[in-house]
Amino acid sequence: MLKTNERSNNMTDMTKYKNISLKHIDYNLIDKIRRVLVPNMILSRSQTVSILINDKAKKLNGKLKKK
Repeated sequence: MLKTNERSNNMTDMTKYKNISLKHIDYNLIDKIRRVLVPNMILSRSQTVSILINDKAKKLNGKLKKK
């Protein structure tokens, strides 16, 4: 069994991540896309979403405003 201080070293850094809620149909689509996006590899759902977002951002070609 892990001690309290050992367990805290393995926890997710909450300052780097956020959660989103998805409709079931969108979640299922991500699950299908993650299996075909990269040949011979199944991506995680978060990797899939990141790839799709970055591709879309590139296509917007400077239309995004920086805060």
